[in-house]
Amino acid sequence: MSENIVSTAESTRSVNMAKRRALILSHARNVIANEGFDALRLRDLAERAGITVPTIYNLIGGKKDILTLIIEEPLKRLEIVHNQIREEDIEKVFEAQIDARLELFSSNEQYYKAAYIAGDRIGLFEQSSASGLYKRSLQLTDSACRKAKDAGLLYGKVAPEKLSQQIYSCYRLARQDWVNGYIDLKTLRRQALTGVFLTLAADAKPSFRTKLIQYIEAMP
Repeated sequence: MSENIVSTAESTRSVNMAKRRALILSHARNVIANEGFDALRLRDLAERAGITVPTIYNLIGGKKDILTLIIEEPLKRLEIVHNQIREEDIEKVFEAQIDARLELFSSNEQYYKAAYIAGDRIGLFEQSSASGLYKRSLQLTDSACRKAKDAGLLYGKVAPEKLSQQIYSCYRLARQDWVNGYIDLKTLRRQALTGVFLTLAADAKPSFRTKLIQYIEAMP
């Protein structure tokens, strides 16, 4: 009986902690979207959430940790989409990866622009980090390239990791143009996918290369 009581108490505590974390992140998103990352102060955030600064540190961490969790949202969405792609649809995985990101960005462009500007500034996408957001994003693209090779769509003359690095660079450059206000989301999609498909075409077998060119020509 006592074990059940302890288990219930731990479960309630976990739920309460998750709720407070969600509340902290919700207020942080609002501040970043409306005032920018520099306006995010832990003391103000604690006051908004009705908790203490030490509680924020215990539940999440500092400002960088908060921003990391926020920026991880598109990546988690991307991982879900990636895992749902069927083997027979592997040629569409690259398009699905871009569309999954853009669907999330379109829900609050101002917020995600501010978050990515701050993320770049504090080094969240540092390429030398073995466990950072850049490496996690690259792993998904690398996996897609390997699946395309295994499906007989690519020759394999260009190493999958080299293809994935160039593919991610195409997306990241387009994303930076959007973040800085040079292009809209529709143009981001076209610019990123054109770069992705041209990169794949460098190692694509004839039938897949023809499809890639058709994709490029058909994009609005």
